[in-house]
Amino acid sequence: MNDITHSASVPRIGEGIFLTKDVANILRLPYPKVKHWLSEFWDKRFTDGGHSFGERQNKAVNFYTLIEFYTFYQLREHGFSAQQIQKAYKVIGNDLKTKYPFANEILRVDDKHIWYEYLGELMKVDDKRKLYIKQLLEPFLHKIDYNADAIAERYFPLGKQKKIIVDPRHQFGQPTVFGTNIKAQTLYDLHQGGETNENIGFLYDLSVDEVNDAISFYLNAA
Repeated sequence: MNDITHSASVPRIGEGIFLTKDVANILRLPYPKVKHWLSEFWDKRFTDGGHSFGERQNKAVNFYTLIEFYTFYQLREHGFSAQQIQKAYKVIGNDLKTKYPFANEILRVDDKHIWYEYLGELMKVDDKRKLYIKQLLEPFLHKIDYNADAIAERYFPLGKQKKIIVDPRHQFGQPTVFGTNIKAQTLYDLHQGGETNENIGFLYDLSVDEVNDAISFYLNAA
């Protein structure tokens, strides 16, 4: 399986640049906790460095780490120790020969429970906890598209039924309208400035539903 082999400590074209506030907004997680885990833990004690860049007060990550961080965050918040998660992360990474194991399609939660073939052993997860984790992560994992190498390629923060997408190949990963290069933030700013949604759609050749989705993303941001 091909994989990303370079260091993530330097931003790379096509991988996106996400500040801490972007991570919190896109993943719908509380900013203070995201800031804590990224600044104090992610590189220092969990991934052995190389998964973020920038200074402590201006931490940024690429798209792969953004996707991985959701899984890490949820497992940590729901009772798994850092040591358990770290062990699972390293073993899965070595087995799959990938630098970003939590961004790999093998982590899909489906009827085969492939995910638990790894984490079940490492974390000693019983059937009750397995079901709980499935209910916790399944909605998130279904928002991800994967490429031919089974690595996360793009993310639909509102779900695939909506037209807002996070694709690191467009606008450095900032949310855009699906099928365009138009930033959702641009549409939201026009809405905040008093433009009607119908007029915004006319200006950018978008449907009203597409404009509504862009506005909804920012109105409901964490």
